[in-house]
Formats: sequence, structure tokens, C-alpha cells
Amino acid sequence: MEEQKILYSMFYKAQDRFAAPTTSAGFEPDVIQEYIHCGITLASYYEKHAENENILLCELFLRQIFLHLIEAIESPQRSMIFRRVCLDSIYSPLYCLKRHYCQQVEGNARYQSLHRKLQQVQAPLG
Repeated sequence: MEEQKILYSMFYKAQDRFAAPTTSAGFEPDVIQEYIHCGITLASYYEKHAENENILLCELFLRQIFLHLIEAIESPQRSMIFRRVCLDSIYSPLYCLKRHYCQQVEGNARYQSLHRKLQQVQAPLG
């Protein structure tokens, strides 16, 4: 139970830093990578065949990271550096989602939907 508290605490602190409207110049990669790392770690706590298996929570955290990165990429309020680092880093949660969806019946369609969303966002920054 203590491990779970620590994971959640780390994730929500990282999420708060990520969601802050401004990030100190030069620390953008650290903030983004910490958020992704904490989210993927928390999701792995619930993945299939884990001790605390809950595939819905696993998907929730992975999708949340992915969609927050998409929002940041699209946001004109974010610096171009922050947006670019988000775009360069989005493949980590996307690959985790692909692995997650491979184990589900309708998973490929769900993954393709997310991949199309990324392609739409990627085009203007590409």
C-alpha cells in the first residue's frame, strides 16, 4: 500500500509540474520526461499479469499521458521548445498503448485512432 501511495504522489506532482502554464527555460525536457516516466510506471503497476492487475486503470494512465502531450503540442500558450519536446517524447506512451491494445479484441482500432490523432497534430510541426 505504501508503494502505491508513493507512485501516485510522484505521478500527481509530475503532472502538476507538466500542467503548469510556464516552465523554466531549459527544464522543459526534465519536466516532460518525469511526467511520462511517472505515468508509465504507474500504468505498469496495473498492467496485465501484474500483482495489482487492472487493465482499465492501466489504459487510463497511458491515455491520459498521451492526450496531455497532444494538448501541449497543440497549445499556442506553450513554448515551441516545450511543444517540440512533447512531440519527440510522445512515442513512449504511444508504444505502451500499442502493447496494451495488442492484448485486446478491438485494440488495433483503438490504437489506430490514437495514431491518426498524432499524425494530425504532427503535420503542422513536422
